[in-house]
Amino acid sequence: MKARKRGPSSSLISADKTVMLNEADSLALLASRGIPVVPYRLVHSRAEAEAAFDAIGGKVVVKGCSADIAHKSELGLVKLGVASREAVGEVYAEMEEIIRKHGSRFDGVIVAAMTGGRREIVIGAHRDPVFGPVVMVGDGGKYVEVFKDTTLLLPPFTRDDAKRALAKLRIAPLFEGVRGEPPMDVDALVDAMVRIGELMADTSARVMSIDLNPVMLNTNGCVVVDAVVFKGE
Repeated sequence: MKARKRGPSSSLISADKTVMLNEADSLALLASRGIPVVPYRLVHSRAEAEAAFDAIGGKVVVKGCSADIAHKSELGLVKLGVASREAVGEVYAEMEEIIRKHGSRFDGVIVAAMTGGRREIVIGAHRDPVFGPVVMVGDGGKYVEVFKDTTLLLPPFTRDDAKRALAKLRIAPLFEGVRGEPPMDVDALVDAMVRIGELMADTSARVMSIDLNPVMLNTNGCVVVDAVVFKGE
């Protein structure tokens, strides 16, 4: 990948203080930039949680939402496969209690569709003090720090740059399909990567870092399931 010249303002953003967006706001920011995110609703009462379950349909994921908590699973703030409106209501009450007892801000509860994928991908980005914005992509999921199969790009980069970066991954052969499997939608993943690069290059957005893990990659599209975004104040 060829390095591209950038104006000084694109690489010299600094922030004396960074703030973490809650997950609902992180997902909303991504969606506003055309990046596909899991269907979800942020609710603030048991009744709203039950209504969200009815609207989304099928089993759902329920997650506590707080701009003070980055790692929700450790506190029991992620419940998968919740299968009834009554159960959603009960989980809502449990998560509100956990967040308040933890002394954190209660921003509500996220009710989201259960979304699977052929492969879990990680897309990350941060603002390096020397190189400016840097985007990382690779094999994601819970073993991301074990296998460390990732590669880096410097925005701005093209779709061809993104495809070449993906081809460097050890998991790259899986994208084409193995043993009769259909190929995965690499074009959708490339589009998401380029849009993340554009977001990081946009100085007005003041995004300092992004952590998307997992991004579910399928034969038809990809979708962000979990998101953490830090912005400069």
